[in-house]
Amino acid sequence: MLRQVRQGAPRVAGAPAPAGRAGPMDEQRSVDEACRALDLLAELRLRTAPHTDEARRLNTELRAAHRIKRPADALALWTQALAGEAPGDERLGKALVEWSLALGVHAAINLEDLRATRRAIEAMTTTLPPLRARAGAVFGWARRARDVTEAMAGLVGRSRVMDEVRTQTWRAVFTDDLRKALALRAPHRLSVLITGEPGTGKEIVARTVAAGRGPLDPDGAEPGPYVAVNIASLTPSLASSALFGHVRGAFTGATRERAGLFAAASGGVLFLDEIGDASPEVQVRLLRTLQEGTVRPVGADFERHVEVRVIAATNRDLGGGEDGFRQDLLERLSVLRVTCPPLRERAEDLPELVGHFVGQEIDLAAWPRIVEDALARLEAETRDYDWPGNVRELRAATNRVIAGQPALLPRRAAPALPTGPAAAGDAVIAAWGLVSLEEVKRRYAEAVLRGVGGNKSEAARVLGIDRNTLARYVKALERPVAEPDGDREPVA
Repeated sequence: MLRQVRQGAPRVAGAPAPAGRAGPMDEQRSVDEACRALDLLAELRLRTAPHTDEARRLNTELRAAHRIKRPADALALWTQALAGEAPGDERLGKALVEWSLALGVHAAINLEDLRATRRAIEAMTTTLPPLRARAGAVFGWARRARDVTEAMAGLVGRSRVMDEVRTQTWRAVFTDDLRKALALRAPHRLSVLITGEPGTGKEIVARTVAAGRGPLDPDGAEPGPYVAVNIASLTPSLASSALFGHVRGAFTGATRERAGLFAAASGGVLFLDEIGDASPEVQVRLLRTLQEGTVRPVGADFERHVEVRVIAATNRDLGGGEDGFRQDLLERLSVLRVTCPPLRERAEDLPELVGHFVGQEIDLAAWPRIVEDALARLEAETRDYDWPGNVRELRAATNRVIAGQPALLPRRAAPALPTGPAAAGDAVIAAWGLVSLEEVKRRYAEAVLRGVGGNKSEAARVLGIDRNTLARYVKALERPVAEPDGDREPVA
């Protein structure tokens, strides 16, 4: 339960300090310390993405240096910073905007329900009555930050590149310019483009950004819908109808009117995955919708107003223009950008990711060693593997391992050998020891066969031998996997 903040009686100017209490200079230092602590809280809650190393550092500093652990502690700071005479212009500006928002976000994240957050904000308005007019915006901002913070827990990993992803995602929801954000009342309308290789978690980022779509509404109205569509899944002839709708009789088979996905997402977020596959017609229509905030259904003579934030994602480089993607549309879509790194650039996150995936499938309390076992199995089967399928591939491999099956990673490539005959020979000896030439041939043929996905004809072509010779080299490998804790799958 949130504690009620007690306000001390104002001290008469010039009166001696009561015995056992701080004098004027100590009181001023205390006010200054409270202001510094509130500035630090604002830096943590308003400008620093949650779950990053910087957020953990700032939170530790708040706890250790200023003893801020609960919302009641922060509200006590607020009262202390505004104690005595009316605050000056600078303090008043910070209190009405930055400090109040930071306290609201702090309360929303640490309290169990939003009703308690409302009470915390009401306690602030009793200390600073001019805040009453902004109390609704403070509550809306706090609610949005709480939703985004919870969603951001899905961005797993503590590597530097993942901290950057969280920072970009946080900025896609909020903005450093708090006054502008409050004046616009909707910084969440700006378009976002998410880029990254397949399987890097672009839709998780999109859902995290979309979690901040809640309105700045003091009554706590529910946020608008989140609608996701893969552009590549839409047939070119029906893509415009699916996105923008159509009227009855617009084309053969249009027996009734359709509103379209933009209308379905009105008041919320529309996620357009694989935007690089959009047809020229869809690109033109989408550009106008982003510019004017309206959609024209196929076959209609009218336009409809829509209030939608567009989040797009692509695994292609759309900046060159060679693939036919409109550059003016790219500029409209990429007002804000988030780049998802491939798994090979954050290999230190693998143990945490595996633990996260295992915890989603298995009760860790019932099987506490399963994470260690899964990590050991994956390490044994995926050494020197660069995970071309990224996090999606890692999750599939983790699920297979905890089910007692091999990880099944047929695309694992053999380690690259140094250039030059002498260096390559030394590397072979270092890796395999002194083995016969036949054994070298057999192992190399096995590596090439894995590299081409088990295609014997292609492997024979690369090696410059016939299929019978290749079969002789790998005959020892063509056996079923008998062990349940199996190793690699049989070579096809």
